[in-house]
Amino acid sequence: MTLMLIAHLSDLHLYTERSETGQAPPDIRYIVEQIVSDLLSLEPRPDLVVISGDLADGGTDDDYQLIRQLLTPLPMPIMAVPGNHDRREAMRRVLGGWLVGLQEGKFLHSRVNINGVTLLGLDSVIVGKPQGALCRERLNWLEGELRKAQPLTFLVMHHPPFMTGNPHWDAYSLIEGRERFRQIIDASPKRILCGHIHQPLHTQWGPHYGAIAGSPAFQYNLVPGSAATPIEHNVSYCYPLHCCQPDGSVLVHLRHIT
Repeated sequence: MTLMLIAHLSDLHLYTERSETGQAPPDIRYIVEQIVSDLLSLEPRPDLVVISGDLADGGTDDDYQLIRQLLTPLPMPIMAVPGNHDRREAMRRVLGGWLVGLQEGKFLHSRVNINGVTLLGLDSVIVGKPQGALCRERLNWLEGELRKAQPLTFLVMHHPPFMTGNPHWDAYSLIEGRERFRQIIDASPKRILCGHIHQPLHTQWGPHYGAIAGSPAFQYNLVPGSAATPIEHNVSYCYPLHCCQPDGSVLVHLRHIT
């Protein structure tokens, strides 16, 4: 295994005509352009970019065409899973031949092996719902893929399988399949990269490292232990860079976009 950099983005919420959430700002495309510019400025550049869902904010074909246009300057492969504001059919139709590792089938799962690291992307979407699920079919796929995985394995999914400490968000995270998911992955430590919460968060979940990336579209400022409904805060955006070391350890650095 050689040194490798993975950039973790999430919740871009790009749109062309209508914001489904009503929260994504009209200048979000320019913020994404700043992120792309920052990624291109790095030396060495990341070996891979992963996006943990909500690429679009409504998921029309035009939305995904815009996403492809904005991210095309990046020379490294891009792996992505859908979020609850994406649309599977349009995402596969426009981005299917462009995203790396995308699997065939009704779910938008992904598998990437690069520099001795395995990354598995899980489609946790419930159509029409903000919550996430991993049904038997999806969990069976994961179980089979893990039999062929490298010791250092990343799992990329939109909905966090672990608790965030905020009862509002925990009710909108992974609500189905969490127990079996945990049973399947507990054989060895995994690194779980998620989105959905719109605030950076890191946790140790049993033997596993879990991380939620923030969102360049709009962010919350969750207070640990608070039961209050999250509200938007105007805070700076940063994305994590996971630096995989030859000995299998991983350092996480934050890149701030101003």
